[in-house]
Amino acid sequence: MEFLNGQFERDDVYFREAMQLLSDFNWIYKSRNTDILADGILHFIPDDWIPILQLNCFENIQMVIKGEINPSWPLDLTKFAVSCWRLSLRINLARKEEALSKWKKVNPKKIHEVVNFSLLIGEKCAEKDIKHVVDIGAGLGYLDKELSDRCDLHVLGLERDAYRVLAASQRATVDTPENVPNRCRAIFKELVVKSEDTLEDQIESVISNWFNELEAQHVPSPPLCMIGLHSCGDLSPIMMKLFMNIRHFHSLLLVSCCYHRMDWKKEPVDDNLFPISNSLKSNHCEPEGIQNLFRLAAQETPNHWIQQNTLNCQRQAQHTFYRSLVQLYANRGIQLLKQHRKPVKMQKTSVGFEEYVDQAIQAFSLPGQIADHRQKLLDIYYSNARLLPALETLIVLQVLLQPVAEALILVDRVVYLRENGINASLQQIFDDRISPRCFVTLAEKSKSS
Repeated sequence: MEFLNGQFERDDVYFREAMQLLSDFNWIYKSRNTDILADGILHFIPDDWIPILQLNCFENIQMVIKGEINPSWPLDLTKFAVSCWRLSLRINLARKEEALSKWKKVNPKKIHEVVNFSLLIGEKCAEKDIKHVVDIGAGLGYLDKELSDRCDLHVLGLERDAYRVLAASQRATVDTPENVPNRCRAIFKELVVKSEDTLEDQIESVISNWFNELEAQHVPSPPLCMIGLHSCGDLSPIMMKLFMNIRHFHSLLLVSCCYHRMDWKKEPVDDNLFPISNSLKSNHCEPEGIQNLFRLAAQETPNHWIQQNTLNCQRQAQHTFYRSLVQLYANRGIQLLKQHRKPVKMQKTSVGFEEYVDQAIQAFSLPGQIADHRQKLLDIYYSNARLLPALETLIVLQVLLQPVAEALILVDRVVYLRENGINASLQQIFDDRISPRCFVTLAEKSKSS
């Protein structure tokens, strides 16, 4: 557990403390933000926490994110803040120089991820004398081309989207100074999931065909490294099982994301992918609203969130408050018909509720008299306006609890690998202010595996 802020002798102790904290404070995340007012969530916040953690108390928020505490704060707030920090993964904020990218029209986040991840993969493959890499979910192939160009690795990129396979293949064959004769290549293949075959069977078949192609170049069946960048939702634990079951894989480097897309079943079943470790299963007390816990884990980290200026944070809180007021009104029997995923978009400048109401009535296609809806919504606003400071505090509490939710998911996966005889750990690979999903799961099979 060397990758946590706190020191825990055993993983079961960590899981027990983390689950207790999440259970005690499940009101922070158990409701969707649109339902905060309808579910009465703001009334759970202790009154003496609100003046300390409002959005205009920037210094206090900075302190608590860093794990620092003001002695004058209430004891229960201090205990909560310290627990959040101890149960989170350790993040280093030191910046390092990055190699300049040769790509054009690629966003800085993608460049940061590809450059740093390719360096780590190249380093780990060199340590184990691995020359062949399989990338599951290769996307447009930026990472794989970098691995072949810079690290001299053979890379097989597997992707379910035929368009991405074509685009990645075209990019891989572009003539660049690195495309010298006889160098290692990145190739891309479409992974077509057939109902009669398991994913494991399909991947083994594709790898076998790839081996046959390599053998034509006088290369024997080699040990493989499995990689994944932004392995979404349940794909990460599925890849871990593939890694353990397919004998050719010796190493795994995996960056997970999109925890909110995890498919969790309430009844314990063998194929449930959370919790996945026996240790957490034995300490598992079901927190109410676990699907929203996954959503909380997928949000931006505290370091990423706090980069915003105070005004922008306040605008976001205002927008959340207004949307929850509309939902409170809808719960009276009004049907909201979304025309777009985000019916009322957040403005670059603060807007009053009256202006927001005018947009919402149109965006949600509220039936009946517009003037009647408008007046009723304004009445709801005036009777609840005093709760805005509490909502700001709730947003800060969500920010503080986010690292605990993410750590619980990632540590559960590492412990699962260790329980199955795999050497596994977590390592920060990205600057979380640039790429919030900044941890890579590293795994290696022992020689006896």
